[in-house]
Amino acid sequence: MKELFLQIIKAIRQKEDTVLVTVIESSGSTPRGAGAQMLVGKSGRINGTIGGGAVEFRGEKIAKEIVKSHLSRTEKFILAPNDVADLGMICGGDVELFFQYLSWQDANVQEICGEIIRHFECNQQCWLIMEVNAEGVNDFGLYSQKNGLLGDIPAELEKMQFKTGLSKAVVDGKVYSIASLLQTGKVFVFGGGHVAQAVIPILKTLDFYCVVLDDREHFLTESIFPDADQRMVIDLGNIDASIQITEADYAIVMTRGHQFDFLLAKQLLNTPAHYIGVMGSKQKIATQIRKLKECSFSMSDIARINMPIGLKIKAETPAELAISVAGELIEKRATAK
Repeated sequence: MKELFLQIIKAIRQKEDTVLVTVIESSGSTPRGAGAQMLVGKSGRINGTIGGGAVEFRGEKIAKEIVKSHLSRTEKFILAPNDVADLGMICGGDVELFFQYLSWQDANVQEICGEIIRHFECNQQCWLIMEVNAEGVNDFGLYSQKNGLLGDIPAELEKMQFKTGLSKAVVDGKVYSIASLLQTGKVFVFGGGHVAQAVIPILKTLDFYCVVLDDREHFLTESIFPDADQRMVIDLGNIDASIQITEADYAIVMTRGHQFDFLLAKQLLNTPAHYIGVMGSKQKIATQIRKLKECSFSMSDIARINMPIGLKIKAETPAELAISVAGELIEKRATAK
């Protein structure tokens, strides 16, 4: 998602108009749900996807027309066979797309996109607001708890309850799509070894905010972890002194030794973390469970830890384990929505 707005800024600098295509309604079996976005320029798709196939093909074609006409609009697609308005698809369901025209000359667009990037860098939630029942020129803005409302949108919207996902609001007959842009939970990766080095680049492509932690400073360099949002040298036996883990966060334990993994598991069970995963063999996990029980943790407590970490795909290499872990975090993130 961050890359999409970076591409808008790049287009502005190159004096090129773009169109932001957003799925604002979806029902039935559709390729992507509400909130999916795609950026299109005069030559075609630049970034993002609304599901591929015929919908994306038609959406891209319409967006290129809007780059020329400068007129935002909404289009609805019926994904059902034998319908006069359908796209020849058999998956079923309806998709409604909003095409937001973005002029490179509009200072409001540049300010909003720049503010979105700053929120991504600070891992602070913000909401993109678009008037979606307008044909032609429409309201476009942003809301965050830090800055309030930005853009040409009514002040009444600030009174509403902003929540995760996509929602709608009506003010003076105008319909506004309000979309949260960030997955704000952090992924704390304890241990800077080979699997951590493989998993963080994958998690970054999935819009996770990644913090890698170790007690060895030489493992936490930019050359080893160029994609990490933060690199922290900490005492693995006293993580509370350095970080605070919330109910939105994920903890991945893959240190260099059983004792460090055990110390971390004990501490993490005393946090509200949304997800805790510990890497290890069957024998290692059995030992971890026994030691945690000796520390008065119940089996229901211990069951919070995903051991062994990752989806069961018979992963062995660091790259395979990284895919396995990323898959499990995707699944856990979906349950939090």
